[in-house]
Amino acid sequence: MVQVTNYRKVETDEGDSYIRLILSGSLSLTKSEKTGNYYASVRRCSISSTFDEAQAKLMIGQKLSGSIQREECDSYQYVIPDTGEEITLTHRWVYSEQSDEEVAINEMVQEANEELLEAA
Repeated sequence: MVQVTNYRKVETDEGDSYIRLILSGSLSLTKSEKTGNYYASVRRCSISSTFDEAQAKLMIGQKLSGSIQREECDSYQYVIPDTGEEITLTHRWVYSEQSDEEVAINEMVQEANEELLEAA
């Protein structure tokens, strides 16, 4: 499940504007590569909408089936807001209609198929 937690008005290069809904996923625990300690985080992404601001405000709090998944992409620079540190990322977070469980099952099936092909 994901939840609409906010919205953002975006201006295009052509001067048009549209609304993006901010989606948040469920709580996840991530282990720090530096300290080995776990920290809690929530995956977030945004999606385009056809809503005006009034409609977008009404959507806040709505829950949708699906999940927020990691997707590999071309590398880009990102500045961590709290520290100002600039890092290079090679992924982004995107909305998927599949639940986390469905994605995990599909990945296991794909890995098993690849192992079967290698063994043949």
